[in-house]
Amino acid sequence: MREQKGWSQADLSQETGILQATISRVESGVIPSLKSENILKLAKALNTSADFLVGKIDKMDFEDSLINDPQARYLFRGCEKLNDEEKKMLRNYLDFLSSREERGGG
Repeated sequence: MREQKGWSQADLSQETGILQATISRVESGVIPSLKSENILKLAKALNTSADFLVGKIDKMDFEDSLINDPQARYLFRGCEKLNDEEKKMLRNYLDFLSSREERGGG
């Protein structure tokens, strides 16, 4: 998630107040877990939930995905400008792309 945001470990350290060395050790698996306060700091900085970070849930919910994916934000904002017919056309196209991916053609 840090890399999706284009952040270095130093950037995340600055955002959270957690030492960069600690972030590095967590990412490399040297430190298997963090204090709950640090998990909450990471979740806030990364715009996700603590449950997602610790693996309690497998997928981020829609809001987390929207916050963390610049392309999803762009598409969502673009949809606001469309009329009903254009939204229907876009949905059909997304359905088409999804079915292609499911068939292995993506």
